[in-house]
Amino acid sequence: MIVCDRGPTPTRNREIHVRRGHFSAGSYSGSSRMGRCESAHGPGGPQDWVRVSMSGSWLPRRGVRRGAMIGLAVGLAALAALTIGGTLTTRQTTAEVRASNQITNRWGHVFVQVSKEDEALHQYLATGTELDRIALLSSIGSAEPDLSWLSAHGGDNEAFQVALLRSDYLRYENSLRAIHDAGGRHDQDEIDANVSPAATEFAALRRQSVANVERKQRDLTEYLAVIDGRIRRLQSLAAGVFACDLAMLALCVAILVGYQRRVERHAASSHHKAMHDGLTGVANRSLFHDRTEYALRIATRTREPVGFIGLDLDGFKQINDTLGHHIGDLLLKHVAERLNSCVRDTDTIARLGGDEFAILMPNVTSVDDAAEVAGRVLKAIREPVELEGQTVEVGASIGVAVFPNHGDRIDQLLQRADAAMYTAKRGKLGVCVYQAEEQPAAA
Repeated sequence: MIVCDRGPTPTRNREIHVRRGHFSAGSYSGSSRMGRCESAHGPGGPQDWVRVSMSGSWLPRRGVRRGAMIGLAVGLAALAALTIGGTLTTRQTTAEVRASNQITNRWGHVFVQVSKEDEALHQYLATGTELDRIALLSSIGSAEPDLSWLSAHGGDNEAFQVALLRSDYLRYENSLRAIHDAGGRHDQDEIDANVSPAATEFAALRRQSVANVERKQRDLTEYLAVIDGRIRRLQSLAAGVFACDLAMLALCVAILVGYQRRVERHAASSHHKAMHDGLTGVANRSLFHDRTEYALRIATRTREPVGFIGLDLDGFKQINDTLGHHIGDLLLKHVAERLNSCVRDTDTIARLGGDEFAILMPNVTSVDDAAEVAGRVLKAIREPVELEGQTVEVGASIGVAVFPNHGDRIDQLLQRADAAMYTAKRGKLGVCVYQAEEQPAAA
């Protein structure tokens, strides 16, 4: 007899002895350690009985053999599935590598064509002959076919990169055409005026082209690493099919699938909780910082204003202390709902802690536009609200800062919006816009 001690079992386990044609109930074991693995010799001999450790029941060996045959069939099916999966993975990898190489080659060709345009420009500047001027004109726009191909076939990310590069490329083409036209008029001053911008624009184009080539090479390397890991996992799984007990493998797969689904659900839920305020459902400080960083990165290229609103509720502590934390929590939820009604879908509302909120507004038209939104927010917050039969009123102090007027860094803008908010609180101004002389003005 073999005994495997799994630790104390809080519930009482009943042993059911099953034999061909009849069963008998054994005694209950109240505090015994169960999970034992043993064989019992009944009247039919040792081959008639098998104890299943996890259930505590006896099953005929015929059932185990039948289970092994089923497991074998499942194992063969799994092996076939692994083979098919490996074939599909290989095909997918080949197609992905081919597509990635095409895109990389196109970006490399863009670099070559832009370099040829630069060579034609320097050749014309060196000789000044009509033949070289014509060659310069012929070279202008030579990278456009590759950029068009990347926009059409490279996917959304490549189209975005092309759009970034194309703006510089258009300026570069305009500079080259201006030099060409000035050469036709023999206007040396005009030629000299456009040489420096052309050189600057060429340097930017060269950096972007090289960066895109390197980016695609990194993407391909990472993709191949993922595929290599996937192939290794397939190989390990195939070895497991041959090495493991096939009946138990089927059970393990079912358990693993269920576990994986639970982990995925838990991960998704945890990610949402990690990025959102648990009480109000709006973004928390971490998510607000990430979205602010992204908005400023985009705005730095486009030079479009980004508005920041910081607000602190006035009178909230008194309500929380007199009416209770439950009413305070309901009030915070209601404030979050009112904030959502005052802003666009593209804006981000965050609770930074306590009764302090912040709003990120990408692509605002001006400082006045941001101040107008702050005014709407203040008006909405001041409206009375009915909470469990009690009418509650609360105010707010709001500070406004706008990129690039009031700064170009996250910490700087948030600090200045915060400074304006505290000025509004001290002066009971409602809404204040940050001023460069560090004296926020009432909106």
